[in-house]
Formats: sequence, C-alpha cells, structure tokens
Amino acid sequence: KINQALTGIDLSYCSGIGDDGWKALAEGLKINQALTSIYLSGCRGISDDGCKALAEGLKSNRALTSINLSQVHCSGIGDEGCDRRALAEGLIGDEGWKALAEGLKINQALTSINLSWCRGIGDEGCKALAEGLKINQALTSINLSHCSGIGDEGWKA
Repeated sequence: KINQALTGIDLSYCSGIGDDGWKALAEGLKINQALTSIYLSGCRGISDDGCKALAEGLKSNRALTSINLSQVHCSGIGDEGCDRRALAEGLIGDEGWKALAEGLKINQALTSINLSWCRGIGDEGCKALAEGLKINQALTSINLSHCSGIGDEGWKA
C-alpha cells in the first residue's frame, strides 16, 4: 500500500487470487499513487464483487495508466481446460462491468485497458462501458477482442 517506488506489478495467471485478494488490491490502489501499470490477465478467481472493489480503487487512483484484465473469464474450471478456446462462463458479469464503467467515469489517469477474452461482458456491460467512455477523456486504448458475449446491442452502444 505505501511503497511509492513500485511502478508496475504483474499478477497474471495468479489463479489463487479471489475476491478478497482483489479487494485488498483495490484498497492499495486507493493509497498508492506511484503504480502506473498492473497486469491481472488470467486471474480467474474474480466475480462481480471483486470487480466492484477494483472499480472503487480506480475511482481514487490518479497514477495508474494501464490495466490488463484479459482472460479473467475462466474461474471454476481446472487449469487443463482453461485456455483461449475455453467456453467457460465469466464470473464477472454485467454488474461487475457496470461497476468498472463507473470507475472509468471518475478515473482520468487510465489510458489503456485490456479486456480481451473476457467472455462475461454482455450487451449491458458493454453499454455501461460505452457510457463510461463518454465521460472519460483519458482512455486512449481499449481492447475488447474475443469478447464473444457482446452482441449487436452492445456494439451499437
């Protein structure tokens, strides 16, 4: 929380991080103003509650410029079955993505977010993200590739 020298952290594929870990990370983001990038790709233990906590952390963080949340869709199945071709349902549903979108409305430091392969993003989550992007003037890059849960209504937003 108080280390002001650390500018990047990569926790990719740390499948043991559950909602409590995400909540602790979010609390750290509220305090730490040195961390500029965080990689959480493939962390499969998050649900809507963890995503909501992360969104709260983003609201008060003014340093983080890049966050990678790709492939957070596979929780609940074994490592052998969880790869890019997995058809697992996302634990982060539209409610979690709506919370993240609310965080994006307030956070004006984040310039890049990777949500690729997050199959839990549906039309409602995509609409919420679009609303967040209408207000956020800092974000210059968002990756939604392979988000197969988004249909026509979501893309229209």
